[in-house]
Amino acid sequence: MKRRYKYILSFLLAIMLAVPGFAHAVKIDLVPYAGAYLTQVIGFTEEEASRFIPEVQEDGSVICRHPDHPEWVYSVYIDRETSQVTGVSPFDTGYLQSPGEKAFRALLRSVREKGLFSGWDEKAHQDLLQMMYDAEIMGSTSLVFAEDAAGAVYGLFESCYGPEFGWTKPLHELFQAVMDEYHLSREPVPFHRKGIRRGTVWQYSRRKDLTLFDGEIPEELAAAFSDPHLAGWDCTGGAMLTGESPFDDSDPYYSDSGLAAFEKGGRRQLVMLIRNSDGWQLTPLGENALYRNGDYRITYDNIRKSLAIEYRLGENEQASFYLDPVIWIDQSAECIISAYEHLDSATGKAVWIRVFSGAEPTWKQELGSRESTAKALFPYHLGLVPVEQFPVTEEEADQGHYPGVPDQYALVFGPQFRTAATSHSRSYGELNHGAIIPVLNILPGDPDEWIHTRLGTLEGYVVKGYTSIGGRMSDMSSLPTFAEAKKEIALKRGTGWLDGSVGTFPAGTRMHVVFESGDWLYVDIPSGKMDWVMDPDGTFGYVHKNDVEEMSVSRLIEWPE
Repeated sequence: MKRRYKYILSFLLAIMLAVPGFAHAVKIDLVPYAGAYLTQVIGFTEEEASRFIPEVQEDGSVICRHPDHPEWVYSVYIDRETSQVTGVSPFDTGYLQSPGEKAFRALLRSVREKGLFSGWDEKAHQDLLQMMYDAEIMGSTSLVFAEDAAGAVYGLFESCYGPEFGWTKPLHELFQAVMDEYHLSREPVPFHRKGIRRGTVWQYSRRKDLTLFDGEIPEELAAAFSDPHLAGWDCTGGAMLTGESPFDDSDPYYSDSGLAAFEKGGRRQLVMLIRNSDGWQLTPLGENALYRNGDYRITYDNIRKSLAIEYRLGENEQASFYLDPVIWIDQSAECIISAYEHLDSATGKAVWIRVFSGAEPTWKQELGSRESTAKALFPYHLGLVPVEQFPVTEEEADQGHYPGVPDQYALVFGPQFRTAATSHSRSYGELNHGAIIPVLNILPGDPDEWIHTRLGTLEGYVVKGYTSIGGRMSDMSSLPTFAEAKKEIALKRGTGWLDGSVGTFPAGTRMHVVFESGDWLYVDIPSGKMDWVMDPDGTFGYVHKNDVEEMSVSRLIEWPE
């Protein structure tokens, strides 16, 4: 009967609070609702909640103290903005992936009932992972590879409350209380775990086998790593995800994939792994894909469902690149930079910089000095640009510098290349995203200014609003379009029969496609080695579409010599 009245009171309170201004006009006694908050929201049993000590504050809010831990204080109050009853938990870390304290306590209670931490073995490990999956709680990688009950307890807390550096003091105490309950002690986990470790993860709705290797090569990769390009290179470590089917045509992100690092004579290179029906295939990501100095490891972040390269910058500092190897339907492969993270466990400062995805950090976001997030306007294909150039602070990310763009040039985002500074003039064609044009001068316009430019023998004008002068990027930016000659080609000055040639180039010549004009492409053949940045001093001219084929970005990255 008491529970029935409690629900009736909660319902009536909700109706009263829905009336505008009611919460301000009437001082509500929240004590009767504090117990409901502790049971229905926090997940304590009614017996546990009845032991809490409520204290009414001057502002009408109520704090509830844990009987055995007076510093564990829950606050219940009326939100003046929404007129809703809300609360604050002493264990709240702001962890974005948190399932909520009620779900955590229910899981902890089930684990206790099943005795998983008391009789820890492989079955208990798998049972815990399955229970978390059923409860839609993402387990951390440390939980996936927990070797004992102490590691499992830590992995459970990390999965539900985020990185340890963000835990509150009461949460640390709760963790220790659980450890003491099972008479457990936790040893420091080394940065490197030599050997081969295997575990099972859920990549969204698909079960995957995860293999981490450090200083040792899994047998299934031995044949692939015998590639002549790797002769003299030693594999230092890597990670791979495999499933029943090596390739899913419906979504390339679900392909069996991985990363492996190699070193030789102080040099480092990263290799991408993709498995198809012919076995494991290697794609070079080159020497630009890894920091040239410092300790590092390749792992998998089961919370973010992403492979990661973690760098140890100091005793308490760690930086991570979150990466997604993909293979597209045309069999082109590339490794995408999803985000970068920097953590300082000593100061609690954390930085999260998004690149390709909209992924957010798993730790609490606040305005101020403790944590920050930003979006880096940076090429997201790993290996194209040295990772040393990646912005590692919020300020650097906001600057949005496009590496390699010369001064007095502009990056364009799809404007028409016109013969005069008016939208009514003839257009040579629409400039491809990522093309670079020299800024000869800027002319006034209505409503936008115009850039006077020249590409090869073509002189014309581009609306300034579709450009970024000085290499600054926008969210519209993308890589240039690349092509390769299928046969010997003659680069022409124009598309007419009588237009002369600016030069002849052999089959295999690579080029940037500047714009299309009917059956013709206006291209830029670099004066030196082909790079991802267009060469403003290259040779410009027209080539027929049938004489070239589009080239994937990944082919720009070649095996180190």
